[in-house]
Amino acid sequence: MPAIQPARLKVQAAELAQNAPDAEKFCRAFHAYLDYYADRTYRSGIVGEPPPLMRAYHVPLQVVRAVVKELAEHAADKRDESLALADMLWSEPYLEFRLLAASLLGQVSPNPPDSIFGRIDSWTGPGTEVRLINELIISGLERLRLEQPDRYIGHIEDWLKSKHKFENQLGLKAIPPLLDTPGFEDLPLIFRMLDQMMRSAQPSLRPEVLAVIESLALHSPKETMYFLHQTALSGRGNPNLTWYVRHSLKLFPSESQKYLQEALRRGR
Repeated sequence: MPAIQPARLKVQAAELAQNAPDAEKFCRAFHAYLDYYADRTYRSGIVGEPPPLMRAYHVPLQVVRAVVKELAEHAADKRDESLALADMLWSEPYLEFRLLAASLLGQVSPNPPDSIFGRIDSWTGPGTEVRLINELIISGLERLRLEQPDRYIGHIEDWLKSKHKFENQLGLKAIPPLLDTPGFEDLPLIFRMLDQMMRSAQPSLRPEVLAVIESLALHSPKETMYFLHQTALSGRGNPNLTWYVRHSLKLFPSESQKYLQEALRRGR
């Protein structure tokens, strides 16, 4: 892999972005671009996150980010062309192609939103890599989350009501980025959705539910502690509820932990 020179990288990414109107030509050029920066000495499992399950060029993250930056203007101005390009990118079985597709999806106008959500639903499934799902939720739904929060929340509710575990996972994963969105303040809505999932969710969804609780505790510790306190008091007969409260104790100071433990005892 050649050393990355920021000025050269910017020129290469800009030249690549000029091919955006022709999706097939762009993909051919993107393969060449990634091949140039590919890490041919990569060995899985040595450092960093687990190796990808699909093929990858193993380029530094900034190599893909440079292309994302250069495509931003095209995505904002040419919605249909950009969506066609995103579809073509996602069809390529390479990690970097799909990461770029997810980022591109989040740069186009979210109107109509169904064309964005439709791609999330059709592109993903139980076998989709977690890092791709996270990128689709965080980056792919970015503008929709900012510009049409009601539609975003509505789709979360649809995912959570689904009888399919994977869609429940998508809904839960979509909540923490919403909490990070400037201006979002409807915590009671999130607590209501979370309460339903805590009461009924199958054990395999526990990691995603706990991730939502942790995000809430970071954003609003007092409100989250009160929510868990009430949950503990109502936990009699529902082992799911007490399990979640016990595994959330570490998120709070010692005094708050004692407060919640007392609620757990009273809720038995």
